[in-house]
Amino acid sequence: MSMCDRQGMLQQSPLRGPSLNRRARWAGQSGQAMVEFIIIAPALLFVCFAIIQFVLLYQAKSTLDVAVLEAAREGAVNNGSMKAMRAGLARGLTPIYARHADADGVDAALAAAQIDASNFAVITVISPTEAAIQDFSQPRFYPDQGVTYSEIPNDSLMYRDSTTLGPGSRINIQDANLLKIHVHYCYNMYVPLASKVIYYAVNVIGSIGTMGILTHEPANQDPYGAPLNGDALCRTKLVDGIATDRWPLSLDSEAMVRMQSPLRYSAINDSPNPTGL
Repeated sequence: MSMCDRQGMLQQSPLRGPSLNRRARWAGQSGQAMVEFIIIAPALLFVCFAIIQFVLLYQAKSTLDVAVLEAAREGAVNNGSMKAMRAGLARGLTPIYARHADADGVDAALAAAQIDASNFAVITVISPTEAAIQDFSQPRFYPDQGVTYSEIPNDSLMYRDSTTLGPGSRINIQDANLLKIHVHYCYNMYVPLASKVIYYAVNVIGSIGTMGILTHEPANQDPYGAPLNGDALCRTKLVDGIATDRWPLSLDSEAMVRMQSPLRYSAINDSPNPTGL
């Protein structure tokens, strides 16, 4: 057999051909996993951040629900005092601001909660309405204080006539002693990237950017980004949000309890709500 015949047999060998083809394919696919990772890593990182932020939002909403109930209870035993309800709300919100588990950490958290409860929380009394207060309020003199208050009677409710309805409110005195409040509270989101995206999406600021994750900054001169669905209280200037990476989001909750003291219209207005202006 000549040398040329041997070379031809080697080139046509079925055992040698597939092996060379596999090596060629492997060489062509080298580094493919790295390219895929580079593409998917930013989106995966954002999803992880978003999950963390939504877990924190759920925790904040649960804490707010408890805080609003505590605020309503404070109002029930303090003649519907807005100041007392705001203090109760701050105590209930304290866990959100806790960073250290010692006495100083608790004091710092309570102080921060009191500031936000005064400046970034609106407490609205849904019930009793002004009509109910006008229907059932009666003057009552307190000898020890030497003061007369206009208030809704709270004593002997089970013996009072439940069939008599107020002319303006169309409810009875028992229902007029139900205190229902609504709280609009601004929670600061702080998870990187996710907090900003959620803030922009909720307030409809700018337009959606690459892959629907990053947003284009608005071109106008409004420091708040000219939001289409803005909140007068829960908002921040874009430069401040970018600098601090803290973006406020409104959370709402309601609670209803029975009054344990006579409700006074003057007490409901003893602490003004923030306007956000």
